Amino acid sequence: MTPLPKTSTDQDLIAFVDRWASLLEKEDYAGAYQLTEHDPAMRWTPELIRTVIKSYGDASPTQRVTLAGKPTDITQRKEVTRWPENRLKGVGDVWYDLNVDGFVSDLTATFWIVSTPEGLVLRLNDIHVM
Repeated sequence: MTPLPKTSTDQDLIAFVDRWASLLEKEDYAGAYQLTEHDPAMRWTPELIRTVIKSYGDASPTQRVTLAGKPTDITQRKEVTRWPENRLKGVGDVWYDLNVDGFVSDLTATFWIVSTPEGLVLRLNDIHVM
């Protein structure tokens, strides 16, 4: 992944995650995987990302993430929280509710924002139902 500038705004970080979601929409799980870093404890692979998405809700093999989503009883959350750099170089996180098959869902991707000498990287933490 190419780091983002340290001066990136919250909107820049959300636009980056929108880009990640647009790769998922194309079912380019390898491309989405390569766009971010990953929490080693979660053991993410492109196939695991695909499995999590395909297993959501009705678990349809044809369902996919979509960039656009009509509201349901859930409003899409795209939220950035920042804090002072900690010992693990974390400076914040992003919570991003995924749209599935054109509807807002409670399937949420979370990312850690990590400060590196080259800039900010987004590290996929989890994709889970909130």
